[in-house]
Amino acid sequence: MYPLLPFCIFLLSIASVLPEAAGHGFVHSVLVGDQDYPGWNPFTDPYTDTPARIVRKVSSDGPIAPTDADLACGHGGNDGTAALANIQAGSKVTFQWTNWPADHQGPVSSYMTSCNGDCTKFAANDAKWFKVDASGYDPTTKLWAADNLIADNNSWTSTIPAALAPGQYLIRNEIIALHSIGSPQFYPSCSQIQVSGSGTGQPSDSELVTMEALYSAVSFPDIYSDFGTFTIPGPAPVTFGGSAPIASSSAPPAPSKTSTAIAVGQQTSATSTPMSTTRPTGHCSLSSRRLARRRFARSH
Repeated sequence: MYPLLPFCIFLLSIASVLPEAAGHGFVHSVLVGDQDYPGWNPFTDPYTDTPARIVRKVSSDGPIAPTDADLACGHGGNDGTAALANIQAGSKVTFQWTNWPADHQGPVSSYMTSCNGDCTKFAANDAKWFKVDASGYDPTTKLWAADNLIADNNSWTSTIPAALAPGQYLIRNEIIALHSIGSPQFYPSCSQIQVSGSGTGQPSDSELVTMEALYSAVSFPDIYSDFGTFTIPGPAPVTFGGSAPIASSSAPPAPSKTSTAIAVGQQTSATSTPMSTTRPTGHCSLSSRRLARRRFARSH
């Protein structure tokens, strides 16, 4: 541990004099049913021999513009990864984000799209998505959905529609940060899942939307003013004849269990290693300190 100390001090000293970067957070892990899977870490995974992730790549912890071609899943997320996680329709998926800055308020949503058979080869950019859940601003409490996400240990839980037809899907969780007036920052994350069950539900054309079209005419409010209300963009959450699922922001994710709930697409040799409950010691905590420091920054 001690040989790392001078290096950590050096990194922290460099970080302290650098200007605040535009990046702020990413999905650190995903709890699919009762199994926890590591997310794509843009700071380490590109430089190490990592197992296949169910979470698609992101190039950084920074935002993406609403006009960017990669708005669906972020830079690097258009292409599939080799692994999927199995989940029963009606089960929950929890997205565990890194520490989210308290001033980065805005709506949170989860969407899904069918991979048309094979998520490992499915391009996300031009996909049409259906809404699973979304939450915006509560004028009574004056809290945004991002407030609830932070209060729930930086996590967001969505329920796979119980009547959804089985198959391979992308599930997309997104935070929109509105702290920079007139320049909303989009933070999407896409994970590949294999849904099982006996449902037959499929979204209608009116329930499907591209990410580009979803935000093309949205006017986001000045969160520092008394703007009143905010209408969540997009179609209503799918129901398939039942009640609409409600995004959960209650208890932190349960501990992961040992499981082999991995579905691999065409590449049968690929695996995705579930997260260990044991955290390594003797490592530098630069990333977490950097993210914590950003909680007090207003606009980058």
